[in-house]
Amino acid sequence: MHIATTRFGSVEVPEENLIHFKSGIIGFPKETKFALIPHGESTLIAWLQSAQTPGLAFPVVSAHGLVLDYPDVALEPVAEKAGLGGTADDYAVLAVLCASQHQPATVNLLAPLLINATTRQGAQVFLEGSRFTTRELFVLPKAAVDDAVENAAESSGENTAENAAEKDAEAALLAAARAALAQTG
Repeated sequence: MHIATTRFGSVEVPEENLIHFKSGIIGFPKETKFALIPHGESTLIAWLQSAQTPGLAFPVVSAHGLVLDYPDVALEPVAEKAGLGGTADDYAVLAVLCASQHQPATVNLLAPLLINATTRQGAQVFLEGSRFTTRELFVLPKAAVDDAVENAAESSGENTAENAAEKDAEAALLAAARAALAQTG
Protein backbone atom coordinates (compact mmCIF):
# COMPACT_ATOMS: atom_id res chain seq x y z
CA MET A 1 0.00 0.00 0.00
CA HIS A 2 1.26 3.47 -0.90
CA ILE A 3 1.16 5.88 2.07
CA ALA A 4 1.73 9.61 1.58
CA THR A 5 3.29 11.20 4.65
CA THR A 6 4.43 14.70 5.50
CA ARG A 7 7.32 13.41 7.62
CA PHE A 8 8.74 10.51 5.58
CA GLY A 9 7.60 11.32 2.06
CA SER A 10 6.03 8.50 0.10
CA VAL A 11 6.21 5.15 1.89
CA GLU A 12 5.37 1.73 0.49
CA VAL A 13 4.03 -0.68 3.11
CA PRO A 14 2.64 -4.12 2.31
CA GLU A 15 -1.06 -4.23 3.26
CA GLU A 16 -0.39 -7.23 5.53
CA ASN A 17 2.08 -5.12 7.58
CA LEU A 18 -0.45 -2.45 8.49
CA ILE A 19 -1.68 -2.37 12.07
CA HIS A 20 -5.47 -2.08 12.40
CA PHE A 21 -7.08 -0.29 15.36
CA LYS A 22 -10.77 -1.14 15.16
CA SER A 23 -11.73 1.77 17.45
CA GLY A 24 -8.89 4.09 16.50
CA ILE A 25 -6.74 5.43 19.30
CA ILE A 26 -7.58 7.91 22.03
CA GLY A 27 -8.31 11.28 20.47
CA PHE A 28 -8.31 9.83 16.93
CA PRO A 29 -11.28 7.41 16.73
CA LYS A 30 -11.43 7.46 12.90
CA GLU A 31 -7.73 6.67 12.44
CA THR A 32 -7.79 2.90 12.12
CA LYS A 33 -4.81 1.95 9.92
CA PHE A 34 -1.19 2.60 10.80
CA ALA A 35 2.27 1.63 9.62
CA LEU A 36 5.14 1.19 12.05
CA ILE A 37 8.17 3.02 10.64
CA PRO A 38 11.50 2.41 12.42
CA HIS A 39 13.42 5.40 13.76
CA GLY A 40 16.82 4.97 12.09
CA GLU A 41 18.50 1.76 13.24
CA SER A 42 16.71 1.68 16.60
CA THR A 43 14.93 -1.48 17.68
CA LEU A 44 13.15 0.36 20.53
CA ILE A 45 11.90 3.53 18.86
CA ALA A 46 9.60 3.94 15.87
CA TRP A 47 6.86 6.09 14.38
CA LEU A 48 3.23 4.99 14.21
CA GLN A 49 2.25 6.63 10.92
CA SER A 50 -1.41 6.93 9.95
CA ALA A 51 -2.18 5.33 6.59
CA GLN A 52 -5.11 7.74 6.23
CA THR A 53 -3.77 11.13 7.35
CA PRO A 54 -0.35 12.18 5.98
CA GLY A 55 0.47 14.55 8.86
CA LEU A 56 -0.38 12.16 11.70
CA ALA A 57 2.51 10.14 13.14
CA PHE A 58 3.20 9.31 16.77
CA PRO A 59 6.65 8.65 18.16
CA VAL A 60 6.42 5.33 20.00
CA VAL A 61 8.79 3.22 22.01
CA SER A 62 8.75 -0.49 22.78
CA ALA A 63 7.58 -0.60 26.39
CA HIS A 64 9.17 -4.03 26.89
CA GLY A 65 12.61 -2.44 26.85
CA LEU A 66 11.92 0.46 29.21
CA VAL A 67 11.15 -1.07 32.59
CA LEU A 68 12.11 -4.48 33.96
CA ASP A 69 8.72 -5.39 35.45
CA TYR A 70 6.48 -3.89 32.77
CA PRO A 71 3.67 -4.49 32.40
CA ASP A 72 2.84 -5.09 36.05
CA VAL A 73 -0.65 -6.43 35.30
CA ALA A 74 -1.70 -9.38 33.15
CA LEU A 75 -2.15 -8.49 29.48
CA GLU A 76 -4.37 -11.42 28.46
CA PRO A 77 -7.59 -10.13 30.10
CA VAL A 78 -6.99 -6.63 28.73
CA ALA A 79 -6.30 -7.99 25.23
CA GLU A 80 -9.38 -10.22 25.39
CA LYS A 81 -11.56 -7.28 26.45
CA ALA A 82 -10.14 -5.25 23.52
CA GLY A 83 -10.90 -8.11 21.12
CA LEU A 84 -7.27 -8.80 20.24
CA GLY A 85 -7.09 -12.50 21.07
CA GLY A 86 -3.80 -14.38 21.26
CA THR A 87 -1.45 -15.09 24.14
CA ALA A 88 1.11 -12.97 25.98
CA ASP A 89 3.79 -14.06 23.50
CA ASP A 90 1.78 -12.53 20.64
CA TYR A 91 1.67 -9.01 22.09
CA ALA A 92 3.85 -6.01 21.42
CA VAL A 93 3.36 -3.12 23.80
CA LEU A 94 4.13 0.37 22.52
CA ALA A 95 4.11 3.53 24.61
CA VAL A 96 3.46 6.89 22.98
CA LEU A 97 6.36 9.28 23.56
CA CYS A 98 5.63 12.89 24.54
CA ALA A 99 8.47 15.37 24.29
CA SER A 100 7.13 18.86 24.94
CA GLN A 101 9.60 21.71 24.55
CA HIS A 102 11.54 22.56 27.71
CA GLN A 103 10.06 19.54 29.52
CA PRO A 104 11.47 16.07 30.16
CA ALA A 105 10.26 13.45 27.69
CA THR A 106 7.63 11.07 29.06
CA VAL A 107 5.85 7.90 27.96
CA ASN A 108 2.32 6.73 28.64
CA LEU A 109 2.69 3.36 30.39
CA LEU A 110 -0.83 3.36 31.86
CA ALA A 111 -2.63 3.38 28.51
CA PRO A 112 -0.23 1.76 26.03
CA LEU A 113 -0.89 0.54 22.52
CA LEU A 114 -1.30 -3.23 22.65
CA ILE A 115 -0.75 -5.00 19.34
CA ASN A 116 -1.26 -8.64 18.46
CA ALA A 117 1.81 -9.15 16.27
CA THR A 118 0.28 -12.23 14.63
CA THR A 119 -3.04 -10.68 13.55
CA ARG A 120 -1.75 -7.07 13.29
CA GLN A 121 -4.77 -5.90 15.32
CA GLY A 122 -4.20 -3.22 17.94
CA ALA A 123 -5.96 -1.22 20.61
CA GLN A 124 -5.05 1.48 23.08
CA VAL A 125 -5.79 -0.13 26.42
CA PHE A 126 -6.01 0.99 30.03
CA LEU A 127 -3.98 -1.16 32.43
CA GLU A 128 -6.29 -1.08 35.44
CA GLY A 129 -4.42 -1.66 38.70
CA SER A 130 -1.03 -0.73 37.23
CA ARG A 131 1.35 1.36 39.31
CA PHE A 132 2.48 3.20 36.16
CA THR A 133 1.11 6.56 34.96
CA THR A 134 0.46 8.37 31.70
CA ARG A 135 3.59 10.49 32.22
CA GLU A 136 6.51 8.24 33.15
CA LEU A 137 9.95 9.75 32.61
CA PHE A 138 11.43 8.44 29.35
CA VAL A 139 14.91 7.05 29.80
CA LEU A 140 16.45 4.59 27.36
CA PRO A 141 17.91 1.50 29.03
CA LYS A 142 21.70 1.73 29.32
CA ALA A 143 22.17 -1.26 27.00
CA ALA A 144 20.17 0.46 24.23
CA VAL A 145 22.16 3.67 24.59
CA ASP A 146 25.44 1.72 24.61
CA ASP A 147 24.40 -0.17 21.46
CA ALA A 148 23.43 3.04 19.67
CA VAL A 149 26.69 4.74 20.62
CA GLU A 150 28.71 1.69 19.54
CA ASN A 151 26.88 1.51 16.20
CA ALA A 152 27.43 5.22 15.60
CA ALA A 153 31.12 4.91 16.47
CA GLU A 154 31.55 1.90 14.18
CA SER A 155 29.87 3.67 11.29
CA SER A 156 32.17 6.66 11.67
CA GLY A 157 35.26 4.49 12.10
CA GLU A 158 36.03 5.95 15.53
CA ASN A 159 35.40 4.55 18.98
CA THR A 160 36.37 7.39 21.28
CA ALA A 161 34.67 8.94 24.29
CA GLU A 162 34.40 12.23 22.40
CA ASN A 163 32.64 10.51 19.48
CA ALA A 164 30.31 8.67 21.87
CA ALA A 165 29.32 11.95 23.52
CA GLU A 166 28.52 13.46 20.13
CA LYS A 167 26.39 10.46 19.18
CA ASP A 168 24.32 10.38 22.36
CA ALA A 169 21.32 8.31 21.28
CA GLU A 170 18.90 9.68 23.83
CA ALA A 171 19.61 13.32 22.98
CA ALA A 172 19.16 12.63 19.27
CA LEU A 173 15.86 10.86 19.88
CA LEU A 174 14.50 13.63 22.06
CA ALA A 175 15.44 16.25 19.51
CA ALA A 176 13.71 14.29 16.73
CA ALA A 177 10.63 13.67 18.84
CA ARG A 178 10.38 17.33 19.86
CA ALA A 179 10.76 18.45 16.26
CA ALA A 180 8.10 16.00 15.12
CA LEU A 181 5.68 17.04 17.81
CA ALA A 182 6.30 20.71 16.99
CA GLN A 183 5.36 19.98 13.35
CA THR A 184 2.11 18.30 14.36
CA GLY A 185 1.22 21.20 16.64
